[in-house]
Amino acid sequence: MRTRLVLAGAAMGAALLTGGTIATVQAAPASSATTTAVVPGASKWIYVGTYASDEACARDGRNSVYSKWDCKPSSSGKWQLWVDDAS
Repeated sequence: MRTRLVLAGAAMGAALLTGGTIATVQAAPASSATTTAVVPGASKWIYVGTYASDEACARDGRNSVYSKWDCKPSSSGKWQLWVDDAS
């Protein structure tokens, strides 16, 4: 009986620790540098990802569901894909 209580307590403690960690990670606010909007309802540019080449970035831009997209060079020499949320 004592073993069951110890195991149940350990399981509950692990569940609480895991749940707290996940909630903290999910609650982190997005950086304001990734999206900008001038007026409510205006278009917002959303960062999608970083690519090793301009070609790979453009391929994903063309294959996205957004009609407006842009590949911009980053300071690391890689390319960043941005899409217009309103398109």
